[in-house]
Amino acid sequence: MPVRDEVLNWLAEAQADLRHAEMSISTGGYNWACFIAQQAAEKALKALVLHVLGEYPRGHDLVKLYRRVKGSTAVSLSEVALAKLSAYYTLARYPNAGLERPSEEILREHAEEAVSIARGVLDEVSKAIQDP
Repeated sequence: MPVRDEVLNWLAEAQADLRHAEMSISTGGYNWACFIAQQAAEKALKALVLHVLGEYPRGHDLVKLYRRVKGSTAVSLSEVALAKLSAYYTLARYPNAGLERPSEEILREHAEEAVSIARGVLDEVSKAIQDP
């Protein structure tokens, strides 16, 4: 089955976001790296949902996106890791989302873990999309 252009577009943007997250770590933007890592994983999972189900997915909850296709694909991801990464959608950006100063309280270790989780999501999704 050929891969739809829209699927490849979502996946390409996920890969671009992952590169930006990695660059943010190198410049000390750890909270931003966490948010962009979440975005990379979200876009990859949306590519997977679109590829597997043919639906344009909505929402930002990585666990919910993954569960939509979990039984229909060989992609195996940790829902614990997805939940951790998913929290950065708001936690990394807003001072009223749990941390008073995300730009100061989110550390390099958090950013490295977030990027690692996102990289794992992209790797798994890329394999599933390229090898139907």
